[in-house]
Amino acid sequence: MARLPNPQLAQQWRERLERFAHSELTIAEFCELEGYLSASFYQWRRKLRSGELRKAPAFVPVDFNPSDLEGGAQRGVEIDLPGGAIVKVPVGATMAEQRQLIEAVVQATSAEVGS
Repeated sequence: MARLPNPQLAQQWRERLERFAHSELTIAEFCELEGYLSASFYQWRRKLRSGELRKAPAFVPVDFNPSDLEGGAQRGVEIDLPGGAIVKVPVGATMAEQRQLIEAVVQATSAEVGS
């Protein structure tokens, strides 16, 4: 399953690399002090320098009328996410329930990406 970039983790590494730039330490010394492997340092530096982790919006607004969807009124809505996850919004879900569902998906994907 493809992993989605974790914006919080990328930001932590941006901050870490900035601290390194002002530290006057070698990479090995800095990584030992911070508690990370040098390999992780090099990997993140490459990703961030290459633009591989471009910032993408956390949410993309979507407008639709469920009655326009094939069978939407009976089934609810399914959203296929990158990486294979599927979000199912049940018919008649309240705004609070929809919010809980979205928060659960964000939390689950953030935990998976950060691991």
